[in-house]
Amino acid sequence: MPAVQQRHVLSSLVRTVVQISKIVTNTLISTLDIGSLYNASVVVYDPYKASVVSTIEFPNITRTVPFHIGGVAWDPYTSSRATKKPADEITILVDAAQAHETAGRDVSGDNYILRWDAIAQKVLWSVNLTSVTRGRYGGPQDIEHDEQGNIYVLGTYPGTLLRIPRDGSDVNEWFVPPRAGNKPIDHAVVGYTGFAADGSTLLVTDARNRSADGGALYRFDMSAAKGTPTLIPVSYPPLSSSPSAVIRPADAIYLPPKYANQILLITEHDAGISVLRSQSRKGEDKGDKWRGAEFLGRIPNPTEITASGGLVVAAIEIAGSVFMIEEWFTDALVPGTSAGNRTSFPLVDITAQLDALVNPH
Repeated sequence: MPAVQQRHVLSSLVRTVVQISKIVTNTLISTLDIGSLYNASVVVYDPYKASVVSTIEFPNITRTVPFHIGGVAWDPYTSSRATKKPADEITILVDAAQAHETAGRDVSGDNYILRWDAIAQKVLWSVNLTSVTRGRYGGPQDIEHDEQGNIYVLGTYPGTLLRIPRDGSDVNEWFVPPRAGNKPIDHAVVGYTGFAADGSTLLVTDARNRSADGGALYRFDMSAAKGTPTLIPVSYPPLSSSPSAVIRPADAIYLPPKYANQILLITEHDAGISVLRSQSRKGEDKGDKWRGAEFLGRIPNPTEITASGGLVVAAIEIAGSVFMIEEWFTDALVPGTSAGNRTSFPLVDITAQLDALVNPH
């Protein structure tokens, strides 16, 4: 068996999924809701049985150019708000491909949020984000939730956050960068790449337009009426010993539950995953996390995956193990379809490498 296969699990997933984008664990029913990026569908996968449970498709979206499904997020608060019957809902981001294919130069096309009832198997509501963004910025690619029922949508070009109430009745521009005078927003800038919620704190990574000095990490207060970024200082090892040791955000970020939200994983495409630990500043309550961060190191993308064009786009914890999620963006599309013909999308187990960084002794 090749070395790459020894690090992979869930490979039976490959028969149905074409191009994985994001994965979210539904802890109520122990399944994974997987965004099938280029097919624009959602695959429900049972990792304990190594089998696909179902595929969720949407009329006029699935296998329809230019749509992608670039974010899938199970709402962990839905069941606690249910009063009369069990509730199990996920939020799905349908995005127009143009922004991501042109690095933000073209932000045209419609982008939608769908709210899916996993019990009734139906769309509860949908909202068109473009009715608010109006082509001024774009590139939505991730979703988060808060305890009040709000849904957050992260946009990359140039870095925006939208907030939607739980019933989908409105889309609020929670954070949009200020304009310079009367100039339009420069959406050809690569900004926010991923976010992750820790209680009422929203952590957000910024690629800083792929600066040679690396990216940045911010925190937002989700209880505020409007989002205000606060820079989180990141401490690095001496440059003399590790000249490449700076974060280079490229895609989703993740707080593995096994570390009680004290560890943040930042996906960096071909480079792999950078690992940060929460730090409290001197004199502050140690329970108040993410006032600062310590760079622990980087887990590289396996060379054989990188050589084949695979890029790390997200991470997920499954039953105590943590995996890289790989994507192949450069596969040629099959003529007449919206996806390629790749049949293998393995997840890379990084549990041992991560534990070694977090607990080196």
